Amino acid sequence: MDINSLLSPQESPRATPPQGSSAKPSDKKARKPRTAKITQPSPLANATLPPPALPRSAVVQAQQQVTSSPNTSSPGSTHRLSNAGNSTPPVEGRNRQPSTPGMDTLADLASMQHHQQTARANAGGLRSDIIYESQPSSASALPNILAMPMAQGSGELRDPSQLRGSSMDISMRDGSVDTPPRRLSTAALTTAELESISQLMIHLATDPFDYESHIQLINVLHQGLLNHIAPQDPAAKPGNPRTYDLLEDLQNARNTMNSIFALGEKLWVDWIEDSIRLASSVKELRSIFELSQRAVNEKPASTEIWLVYGHFMFAVYKSIHPHSDRLSNVRGTLLPHGLSDKDKLDALKVFDWPHTMQVWERAAQETHLRIDDSNLIWDKYTEILLHELASSPTQEAIHKVQDHFLSRIQTPHATWDQTFQAYSTFVSSYDDAHYEELMMAANQLGMEAKKKYSDREMMELALMRAEQTHDPVVEMQAFSDYIDWELYHDKRRLDFGLTSAIYQRATLRFSTNTELWMGYVFLVNEAMVHTRDLLLVLDKATRHCPWSGDLWFQYLLAAEISERSYGEIEEIKHKATSTGVLDAGGMEEILKVHTAWCSFLRRRAFQTTSTDEELDVAEVGIRSAIEDMETLGRQKYGKDYSGDPIYRLEKIYIKFLTQCRQLDGARDTFKKLIARRGDSHEFWLRYYIWEMSIWVKLTYNATTQSRPIEPTRILRQAMNRVSSLDWPEKVIESFQQHFEDHEDALELQSSLSVIWKAKKAVQKRRETEAIEAYELAQAQAAQQQLQAQQDVIASQGDGENTGKRKREDEAVEAIRKKARPEIFETIEPQAEEQGMSTPSQVKRDRENATVVVRNIPADTTETKLRQYFRDCGTINSLKLILEADGESAIASIEFDLKEDVLTAQTKDMRMFDGRPIEVKVGSGSTLYVCNFPPTADEAWIRAKFDQYGEIVDVRFPSLKYNSHRRFCYVQFKLHSHAQAATALDGEDVGENLKLEAKISDPAHKKSREGPMAEGREVYISNLDWGASKKEIKDAFFKFGTVEHVRLPQKMDGSSKGMGFIVFSNKDEAEAALEMNQKQFKRRLLNVQISTNDKTRRQAAKVVSQRSTESPAPNRHASGLNGDARSAASPTPPSGPSKSTEIQSRTLALINLPDTINDARVRALAEPYGELVKVSLRLNHQGAILEFKDQASVGKASLGLEGYEIAPGRHITIGTVAELMKQKPEYRSDKIVVGQSKAASANLQGQVIVRRPTQPSARRGGRGGLGVKKAGVGLSGDRATHDGEGKDAEMTESGSAHDVQGGKKSNADFKAMFATKEA
Repeated sequence: MDINSLLSPQESPRATPPQGSSAKPSDKKARKPRTAKITQPSPLANATLPPPALPRSAVVQAQQQVTSSPNTSSPGSTHRLSNAGNSTPPVEGRNRQPSTPGMDTLADLASMQHHQQTARANAGGLRSDIIYESQPSSASALPNILAMPMAQGSGELRDPSQLRGSSMDISMRDGSVDTPPRRLSTAALTTAELESISQLMIHLATDPFDYESHIQLINVLHQGLLNHIAPQDPAAKPGNPRTYDLLEDLQNARNTMNSIFALGEKLWVDWIEDSIRLASSVKELRSIFELSQRAVNEKPASTEIWLVYGHFMFAVYKSIHPHSDRLSNVRGTLLPHGLSDKDKLDALKVFDWPHTMQVWERAAQETHLRIDDSNLIWDKYTEILLHELASSPTQEAIHKVQDHFLSRIQTPHATWDQTFQAYSTFVSSYDDAHYEELMMAANQLGMEAKKKYSDREMMELALMRAEQTHDPVVEMQAFSDYIDWELYHDKRRLDFGLTSAIYQRATLRFSTNTELWMGYVFLVNEAMVHTRDLLLVLDKATRHCPWSGDLWFQYLLAAEISERSYGEIEEIKHKATSTGVLDAGGMEEILKVHTAWCSFLRRRAFQTTSTDEELDVAEVGIRSAIEDMETLGRQKYGKDYSGDPIYRLEKIYIKFLTQCRQLDGARDTFKKLIARRGDSHEFWLRYYIWEMSIWVKLTYNATTQSRPIEPTRILRQAMNRVSSLDWPEKVIESFQQHFEDHEDALELQSSLSVIWKAKKAVQKRRETEAIEAYELAQAQAAQQQLQAQQDVIASQGDGENTGKRKREDEAVEAIRKKARPEIFETIEPQAEEQGMSTPSQVKRDRENATVVVRNIPADTTETKLRQYFRDCGTINSLKLILEADGESAIASIEFDLKEDVLTAQTKDMRMFDGRPIEVKVGSGSTLYVCNFPPTADEAWIRAKFDQYGEIVDVRFPSLKYNSHRRFCYVQFKLHSHAQAATALDGEDVGENLKLEAKISDPAHKKSREGPMAEGREVYISNLDWGASKKEIKDAFFKFGTVEHVRLPQKMDGSSKGMGFIVFSNKDEAEAALEMNQKQFKRRLLNVQISTNDKTRRQAAKVVSQRSTESPAPNRHASGLNGDARSAASPTPPSGPSKSTEIQSRTLALINLPDTINDARVRALAEPYGELVKVSLRLNHQGAILEFKDQASVGKASLGLEGYEIAPGRHITIGTVAELMKQKPEYRSDKIVVGQSKAASANLQGQVIVRRPTQPSARRGGRGGLGVKKAGVGLSGDRATHDGEGKDAEMTESGSAHDVQGGKKSNADFKAMFATKEA
């Protein structure tokens, strides 16, 4: 149905009323309920064909008439187009009122629709393929739309009729590139600049919505004016600005851009300043006044515009009153051109002193919350106020200035101290008797303002530094950080004024950023301020970002909430859709505006005071929007156009028809959508719910209960599409639930077979999809591996072409890569675990046997999730992480076999605790990362990589047997995130380290490199204690080049009697085996090729040598306590031994995870004092630290006790003996399921259960059932010192006697054995 059919016959000259019908005028009254049957088919039933093509010039002229014609229509028809003779006959059987305001609106809608269709059908540049194929976001770069007519702007400084047509004006009016602009010439610009202007004019004639081109054109023309006024050639004379050859082009360029876009701050300032240079009459001064008003209304927070505006007012006043002393202290405020006496008299009416002060007062008020530079305006305004007060110091004036100062003191700003000092001078001048009282009160009032500025000072400093970089990205980030800080640093006390001020500053700098404006709108909306303020913000936002459908949506909604009239809301909608800039955001942005408009029409039509005419307006408006979008989509995409995926306008139309009780029409609309939305489960469920709601309403008051025929029919239709539905499980579930709730037993029985067949079909479909997804993931992984191999081969080829390296270079490179260093701050690449070389046998294929599960309920436990997936295969590990929104979780599940992944994928989109879960293959989502700094921990890794996506897990290897391993695995949520994170591969992370970050693939490990793997390292044992590195190197030098010698040391700094020697090649190392069983100093050497014996490679780092030689190690250092050693010694020592002195400077860190390296331990301990030695004992979950002095031990003990070195792991400080009692950490991320009790017990070891002595039991005798013999149970001192080697003899009463003279204790027996051994 064409919308013109709703118009009356009198409004359609070519329409012929049907016979037997009469048109009766009727008064405006409340509508009556509509019949349930719709009288016309849905607009979606037939395709809307475009009208015949018109000449392009006709379209351009029509559009220019629309944009340039004055607004003389009624509020209800603000933008009526001439469309006579295009209406159609009215609907039969409906009598309409001949003419009412509502009918005028219908005529407007009809004519607007016809015009839009005609323009779109013929002006192909309106919506080019480039625009809608890319579908740019509204927050992206500004649009470029071709062949759009220009709306003529306002605000020219001179009457346009007095100006000759410039090339810019002609090209913008004609809208054609066929007519070239006139030849430009001026001495103020170079030939290249003139050519640039000419090209920009031609470009803007066909692409008038290119924002950046407008700015470039204006800036070049403005620079020409400046060069004309002040030539760069010193010999040239300054020119009169009125004689600038391109002056008219500059003025037209500004007016043209201002008619389409909002100007930026700098453009406004340049425009006002140029106008002041040109002004020589009162008329032009008034134009500048109006121009300045427009500028500050659009940019009220701009200090630069206010300063130009204020100084202009001063200049005019001073020119009119040259002998006035009011501005005697204000310099540089004269107009470039003087005024005649007549002009001065005329100017007195506008530019008097009250008006001038009002401008400065408003400027101070609008910018008072700009804490960075509001002082530029406030100080000048205060200076004038104080000057006025000095000439007339009345009590009223004094109180006014005092209030002015106190208000400023309570406002946070950068120059608060200067303001307070100025207030001090003011008080001492006008109320010195109460000076101290007033200053104390003012200081108290300003404390909160000072605190607010202090809290924001660092943010202001960061913003200032960002501005100095002149990098828009850096500035934008600084503003974003500032805004986030304002919003979230204290959610309970949001400072709306200061937050609004920073939003104003941000939008002033980035005026075309949609996200900033949206944030500002939401801030004002949530602050519950007056609706008028919200509308003002939205008006500015839509003017600066007219391509954003979201902003126009908010604008229309806010206008409706504020109860604006229909005409005003219609005007907003027309502003959004009439200029063509909205098209830049793509069809999505246009659709948002139509959605807001149609929703408003529907709500308005069903208000309690609405009439039939408003109902008709809503129906025509909604259907017009549907047809409009349909036509636009078909013109753009042709037969491939499938409509809005979420059919927003159709939903509104269905709701409207349902409220009108036109159920057949609503049902017909649903039916027409099946062709496009039939594969969406959401569509069928919405259709079903709608039919159920109708059935419930119809049967609510019925005497007999009827079956839901239509809802059942809808579900059966949906079940027929189960093979193509996006979520068939949900439809099957609803189908089954419906038959159980509303159908009889026979129908339910027949439905069960349908359900069974559907489930089988869906299961087969899911299996097929899982196999395809797995094969695709494998193919992508194989492609990546192939590419990596090709890169390696290419790099090797390059190496061969350059020739063989010298031996010295090879040695240096080998040491840099894999040589074992003497210090633990290694800087070589740690790539021993993985690479891209020949395939090797995979022990655990973690990457290819992992699935990622999403949309899990937040309260799900790992046990419950494991039970859900246990039928898919053996689960090695499961990690559950809560999403950032707190409403769902994500899990990474590793299976034992990669074939189990296929089974797990069959659960994709299945229901789990009422939610559909998503199961995807996790291969390719894990990075292998190495060669990071030695002190890097999990937090460092996460901070480095979280910019590329959400990190699920970070895994470090165990350093229990090789403390020099330095790599980790970073698992991302998505494969694309991991792929993006490989951008960090090769990044310089300091300390001469190049980070390695590659997709993990256990099937392709790089062969181990380095001296040991290459057979170039020999291991020497039974080495003389006093042998030095130089002596060993000299002894083995005869066998080849000795690159490195490493001698592990004990805690006391003495040699361990073994060492490692690295040669330049394998042959030299094998030749060195000749030294086996040869005499070296006082011992026979044991020499063999070094192997990966992990027990030899403990991390022990001597940080600094002691000043004296360390004595032989004390056998009691780690086994006996002080009491035991005293008992074992024949005579008490005369003073502390060297071992005792070392022990006093030594402490042990207990409960360290085996992923901690010695570099991190040293970085942790060094702040407390100078270290002598660091020795990792990860097989005992700890490390031994030797400090230079005892004071450092005390500091470290206090500072490190309870320190959380890893999540859930707190350091405990103890002795070396206590550390050695700790058992190795058992780490396994595999989930043990179904293990026998005996096997489980073996993991932990047998635990001896000791029962306490019974109070009534006789000590020393045989204990009864559950009672041990007296003295064996834990009690007294034994309970507190058990296991510490401090056993004391217990008397029958339980008291402890001295060792001497009594029975021997365990300590005595230990001492005897020690004496015998000595």
